Amino acid sequence: MRQIKKNPEPDYFIKWKSDFSAESGRKATYEDLTGTEAYLRLKESLLKEQGYICCYCEKHIGRHRYLTDCEIEHFMPRHPDSRTLSARECEICRDAQLTYSNLFVSCKGENAYSADHCNHKKDNWFSFHSCIFPTDSRINTIFGFRLDGRIFVIDPIGQEMARHLNLNSYVLEEQRKAALDTVLEFEFQDEDLLTDREYVEMVIEEYNSMQEGKYAEFCSMITYCLHEYYLP
Repeated sequence: MRQIKKNPEPDYFIKWKSDFSAESGRKATYEDLTGTEAYLRLKESLLKEQGYICCYCEKHIGRHRYLTDCEIEHFMPRHPDSRTLSARECEICRDAQLTYSNLFVSCKGENAYSADHCNHKKDNWFSFHSCIFPTDSRINTIFGFRLDGRIFVIDPIGQEMARHLNLNSYVLEEQRKAALDTVLEFEFQDEDLLTDREYVEMVIEEYNSMQEGKYAEFCSMITYCLHEYYLP
């Protein structure tokens, strides 16, 4: 996971919520938004903020014509689990279902339950004590990566998030490893470049930034490994 820097709430989204309230006499819900033009525009706005990667695993998303490979994610769930949260905490979650700062875009995980990850795996789980928002700068320092694609927890506060999101699924491990191997092959065809600190730092900076509005897939894994294992 990497920190997501939110833009100001889009004017069209503010207007849609205001217009809905004026016309219906009640506050809009996520179900009211689904299927509207504002819904598709919102999804696109969130994707652009995130550089077209999943807010959790960093897989590329938003590549299909109608954005069917991803879904809007409520970090604080709109259907909170009353077995683990207090009545007040559940109310806070439900009230945030159309709060822009609580909205992100996630991949759709995998079909097999044991391999599922991200939003589908997380389901309605949330903790006010052990969840770090994707917008929080601390998210950049909670997790580390091995060269074989495995993720590990640096800060214990990330333990529950890693487990509930299943960020160490076999599928993600293999995809992260393949992404790093591709970068090493492409950026360091001349192996001597791995001993050139200035060049390695340049590659790290490139993968830490959006290129033409998009992040590289699994960019946090790539930059972490280059910095920790290859930087001279």
